[in-house]
Parts: sequence; C-alpha cells; structure tokens
Amino acid sequence: MPARRSATVLLLTALLTACGSGSGGSGTTNPTPTPTPTPSPTPTLPTVKWSDPATWGGTLPAAGQKVTLPAGKRVLLDTTPPDLGGLTIPTGTVLEFDDTADRTLRAEWIMVHGELRIGSEARPFTHHAEILLTNKAPGEDVMGMGDRVLGVMDGTLELHGQPRLAWTRLNATARKGSSTLTLDRAPDWQPGDSLTLTSTDFNPDQTEQVTVQRVSGTAVTLAAPLKHTHWGDPITVAGLGVNERAEVGLLTRNVVVAATDDAAQTGVGAHVMIMGTSTARIEGAEFTRVGQLNTLRRYPVHFHQLGSAPTSYLRGSSVHASFNRCVVVHGTSDLRVQDNVTFDNIGHCLFLEDGDETGNTLSGNLVTRVRAPDAKQGQKPLLDSDKRPAAYWITHPANTVRGNVAAGVDGTGFWLAFPEHPTGLAAARTDIWPRRTPLGEFSGNTAHGTDRGLNLDGGPKPDGTTEVTYYAPVTTPSDPKSAPVTATLDTFTAYKNRDHGVWLRGKGHVLLNATLADNGVGATFASDDSTLKGGTLIGETPNLGQPDSWEPTGTGGRALPRPWDPSFPIRGYQFYDGHVTIDGATLAAFTPDTTRQASGLGYVTKNAFSLEPTNNALNLRWPDTSTRVYFPPAQPDRDGDKAATFLDTDGTTTGKAGTTVTASPLLRAAPDCTPTPAWNASTCPGTYTRLWIHDDTAARIGPVTVTGPHGTVSLNGNTADQKTFHTTTRLGHTYTLTPTTPTPHLRVGISHSQPGDTLTLRIPTPTEPRLYRDWWIDNRNLLKKVTPAALPTTTGDSYAYENGTLTLKLVVQQGRDYAATDICTADLCK
Repeated sequence: MPARRSATVLLLTALLTACGSGSGGSGTTNPTPTPTPTPSPTPTLPTVKWSDPATWGGTLPAAGQKVTLPAGKRVLLDTTPPDLGGLTIPTGTVLEFDDTADRTLRAEWIMVHGELRIGSEARPFTHHAEILLTNKAPGEDVMGMGDRVLGVMDGTLELHGQPRLAWTRLNATARKGSSTLTLDRAPDWQPGDSLTLTSTDFNPDQTEQVTVQRVSGTAVTLAAPLKHTHWGDPITVAGLGVNERAEVGLLTRNVVVAATDDAAQTGVGAHVMIMGTSTARIEGAEFTRVGQLNTLRRYPVHFHQLGSAPTSYLRGSSVHASFNRCVVVHGTSDLRVQDNVTFDNIGHCLFLEDGDETGNTLSGNLVTRVRAPDAKQGQKPLLDSDKRPAAYWITHPANTVRGNVAAGVDGTGFWLAFPEHPTGLAAARTDIWPRRTPLGEFSGNTAHGTDRGLNLDGGPKPDGTTEVTYYAPVTTPSDPKSAPVTATLDTFTAYKNRDHGVWLRGKGHVLLNATLADNGVGATFASDDSTLKGGTLIGETPNLGQPDSWEPTGTGGRALPRPWDPSFPIRGYQFYDGHVTIDGATLAAFTPDTTRQASGLGYVTKNAFSLEPTNNALNLRWPDTSTRVYFPPAQPDRDGDKAATFLDTDGTTTGKAGTTVTASPLLRAAPDCTPTPAWNASTCPGTYTRLWIHDDTAARIGPVTVTGPHGTVSLNGNTADQKTFHTTTRLGHTYTLTPTTPTPHLRVGISHSQPGDTLTLRIPTPTEPRLYRDWWIDNRNLLKKVTPAALPTTTGDSYAYENGTLTLKLVVQQGRDYAATDICTADLCK
C-alpha cells in the first residue's frame, strides 16, 4: 500500500474509533431519478477472469484464504469462489460480476480501495448477484470498520440491480384471511418476491411481510392468507377525502448484500461502510440480515464523513431484517436517498447523525415497522431517543424531505430533532445553528401507525439525550436577532397515530394544507406566531381498525387511539402556548359517544400552563354536526385547565365574530356570557389577557387565589417552588390577588396586549409598598400614590393604598404589548 494511502487509512481509522457519540416517492409512480452528475471516466484496464489460474499466478484462491486482487486489473467474477477469509480490492483494480449467469461471492469481509461493480447505471445487472458476508472468525476489526463489513475506503461501489416498482398502494381493502391484494397499479413483481404490507390501524404490529404467489394485472395472489385487514378503499367523510390505503413495498431485488443465516441468532449482520473519498452508487439492491445489534457505527448502509457527495446515491433499494438502523448519513451532504423500502429494523431507521448533514434529498422512501429495542431480547438503545425510535431522524433543517412514508413505528414517524450545534464528530462546529436555520423542503410526507406522526421537538444534546427544543429560524442563524423566517411544513398527512398527528415547538411555523384523520390529537403547537393553515381535520373515518381482543372499543367496535385510556377525548386541533392560530381548515366527524368525548378544537388536557387567550381560530368550515369545542373538566392542580380560553376571530366557530370561548371558573359565569354545556365552556364578549404573578425572592407564596367580579380560581403555580403563576383575566375588570404567604418582592403583569389595555389588581399588603413600572427599578420611576377614587383616571403611573390593600392599575404603554409592576417592601427592592 502506498505511504500516502497508509496515512489516510490511519487517519480515517482514528476517526472511526472516535465516532459514535453523535446524536446517534412517491414510490407509487417510481419517478425518474434525479440525473446523476457524470463521474470521471474509469481508465480501461486489462480484463482477467477469476476462474483463470493465471490471474492468481497459477493457483486459484482457496477456502478461508484472505485474498488481494492483482493490481491494475479488471477481474471478472465468472464463477462462484469458495468462502474467503477476506477480500481486498486495491487501488487501481476493479472486481466486476460477470452478467452471464447468477453469481455469489462469500467472504468474511470485503475492503474496496479500487472498484466493486455489479452492473452499471446504463446496464443494470440482469441475473441474480449475491454478496454474503460470513462470520467464521467473529470479532475481526478490518481497518477500524469492525467485523463482517463491506467497506469502501477511498474507493467506488457500483451496485445496479434491475429497476423495479419500489412500492405502491392498495386499491381495495384486503381483509384478514384473504390471499389477494388489489393494487392501484400493475406491478412488475414476480412469484417468490417478498413484500411489506403496512398497518392501517394504530397497532404497528399489523404490518406484515408476505410472499407473492402470482401476479395478474393489478391483482397479486399471496402464498399465505393475511393475518390482518389492511384498508384500501377510498374514504369520503362529509364530502372530504382522505387516503388511508395501505402501502405495499417490494423487498426483493436481484442484487443482494447480506449476512449468512447465522446472523438471525447472533444479531451480527453485514454492514456497508462508505468513507474517505469514496463514491457509492447503489440502486436496485437488497440489504438483509444487516446491521449489528447494540453496536455503534455498524449500520446496514452507512455514508460516513464523505463531505459533499453529489455523485453518490441509494435509490430503488430495500433494507430489511436489520438489527441496527437502516440508512445512516453521517458528516455527508448532497446525497440522494430515494424510492427505497425498509421493513423491520431496530432503532431509528433513516438517520442523519450529527446535525451538520445538509443538502441531502430524502424522497419517495417507504419506511415500515421500526421497532424499539426490546430489553427482554438483549437489545439496547444506542441513544436515549432510540427507546421511542423514528422512521426518519432529521438533525438539520437544510435538507429536502419530500414524498416519504413512515408506517408502523414504535415511536415517531418524522422526528425533526435539531441540536443547538452539531454533536459527535462535528461537535466543534459551533458556527452551525440548526435550531435557527431556515427549513429546506418538507412536503408531501405521510405518517401512520406511529405514536407521533411528526415531531419538531426533542433535539439531541451532546451527551446523546434529548431536550425540549425551540426551533425559530432566522435569516442569519448566527444572529438570533436577524429577521425571522417562516418554516412551512407542506401537505403532511397523518392518520391512525396514537398520540399526535403533528407536534411542533418553536416560533414561526406554518402547517400548510395538512390532512389529519383518525388520530388521538390531530395537531398541537407548543409554539409562538405559528399557524395551522388550510387543510382537513377528520375525527373518525369508516376505517374502524381491528383492535386486539383485550382492547376496549368505541362505537361499532372501533379501535381507540389509547386503549389504556379509552375515555381520552379525541381532538382535531389543540391550542397550547402561543400565540397560535388555526386558519382556513375544514373539520368533520368529531362526534362524542358513550366511551369518549370528541371535538374539532380543544386545549391540551391536564395542562399546568396558562396560555395566551388571544390564541385564535378563523375561516373554519364545519360541513357536518361535529362538536366544535370541548374542554375536559379542569384538574384541581392544573392551572392551564382552569384558564383554557381562545378567540373566535370571525365567528366561524361560535357564530359571532370576536367571541371568546372559555372554560375558566374566573370568567365563564359573567352575565354577558352564554354557557354551552356540550363544550364545557361559555362564549363571552370582551377582550382577555394573560395575567402573571411572580415572587422574586426565595419565598413560597402559593397557592394564590384570584377573585374577580364573576368567579374565583386557586392557582398552584407552574413549578414545584410555587413562585410563578398564570391565569386568564378580562381586560378592564378588577381582580383581587391573595397569596398564601406575603413576599417582600412581588412582580405582576399582563402580556400579549395592546397599548391602552388596562387591568386593575387589588393585593392585600401589610405595609405600604414601593412600586416600579415596566421592569425599571429606579426611584425616578416610582409610582405615585393617589386616592382610590382617583386611580381609575390614571395612566398606570399611580397606585392607591388604603386599609392594608394595594390597588394597582396596569396600563399597556405605547410601543409595548405588556404592562408590569414590581411591588416591594424595601427601597429599590433590595
């Protein structure tokens, strides 16, 4: 090996040793692949045959031998060699499978520094080619890439199987016990081919692997009856269409990379690792019995630290029976992962590792049956997040994620898991800010049979755990004060997800034209300045599902999203945090029954956090008699439940523009409010604001009682120390605040309000305090004392104190959206 290559190998081996601390199509039409940049022409090499003893100096390689191909040759694999102890393809050498018959190559490992070719883009391989990695000498570590590896180190891997229809959908429901699938297009599949058929219920285990017996047009006859029903009929609810037809993906390809059968018992599968200055063009290939259980860096197909890789791709291929992930993109950008099918893997499946991977295109992929590690079977999560794995784990927003499907996942369909800075080998890149970087493209994706279809939250930390994530993209990510940029998540479809169809946390998000049906909750935004715009939200469809025998069921035997909590109220859109909006959506089929409540709109249940009463709905369409709003009874220790309020901006929910819907015991009994018992709420005129109360000392002042002209509420606080409290109040009214314990420094205020808005507070105060307005504690900013009678005409610069009661008028000043006052027993609050 030349000295220069030796140095490269040593460096890359060191990187591999350090690696592992990181954060870990529409196939229905088989679209024309993105054109591949033209690679540099390969020099013409003299061709020799593997079967010719002269190629090897007179003696053919023997079983168990570690073989290095002769340098500077094109070696044509025209036979089936004995099981090799290892195979090295040196620089300047090509091993090419001869396409005149089926070919099999068995070895402990293969290391490619030159080129390994099976077919080409222009002429895909026509016979059956198989690379089987054996493990008669377990525990080897080949150039830092571990055992049972097909490694590509500064080389080229060309795998080109026959183009096949990667996946399609049913065109009629396939019933349990049936042996026929009716597809929406005629496939080119063959008898003996293996398929994955997705679950169309909440239960991901209803995903099946089936075998083709024969194909006639769009009808596929299976070798054995189905174990579950898979929905395939068109659905229309109140004139609204939703597609819940099962996907059917092809797992069989004519070019195969796999471990031998023993991997099923050991969990040590084959793995392909592409690194250095390598190129890999893989299409029409099947990877099975791959990945290595509980082992970092040992993934089925692993693009490792390639930098920009525009000439590499993985497309039209399959990965199944994987013991560890599916496809890992690590330190690699501008790669294409398109129209692939996966089935039955452990941990995150399609995995962008550190958070510096950008410009990649993930499109038209079908990911099915992603499993959480099972401790009873000796399986361990590589990352804490693998306990609830994702079909797609995306760590940087500047990628294209288009037209993919996640189906049957023990966790999340699409997890947009943005770290503050990249992790793992890219941890030094503190100049990269994924949580502030504008979103590339996220469009046309579908998730079903998961816990959470789309999750934009829970970004990775350097230690491999996750944290609450606030994604707020700006024009210049290094400058958080630069102009905000809207993150649009377009035409997402989520159905039969137990928890949420969509959960977003951050600022400036738009969920555009989504279709959310048959979910526990359609969408919740733990966000600010974010909108669900347009789209369709359907509570329940004719797809009843097929609950297990132990599960309680809904009307007509319907499967429930949370059978362990059958009374869980399903909702289309939940207000949370804020300011958030639902605008222009159509909502239907939210019908309560004897098992559980249902509503198009609601608030997060069992919620400790009082939120923005200006959260609003407008331009909504209700084509049936759905219950429009439902607020569950408030939990005594949950302040948010006791403050649930939103604004119907244009009257398309309540019938009158500017109406507020509230469940607050402090507000709902006002004489100008109208109770709506079915909603467990009242509709009220007036304008509302968020009142907050904060103890700025070490005191424990809660609970705090708030009494208004029409009700009382006891606030427990948002944290265990009972220092901060929030609730909803009506502007222009007077409220009395009574902390359980007085404090020498109390701060009160209102937020998200308009200049001129007022709120009057009365607070029992043993001694006359000193008051400072709007965060400026300075004696030049002391409020002046006036009589109670004079206070109403003041502008927020005054207070009244009489008989041990402080009366304070909060007034929002020009140029602000808040009013705040510090109330202190000592000068300057010291």
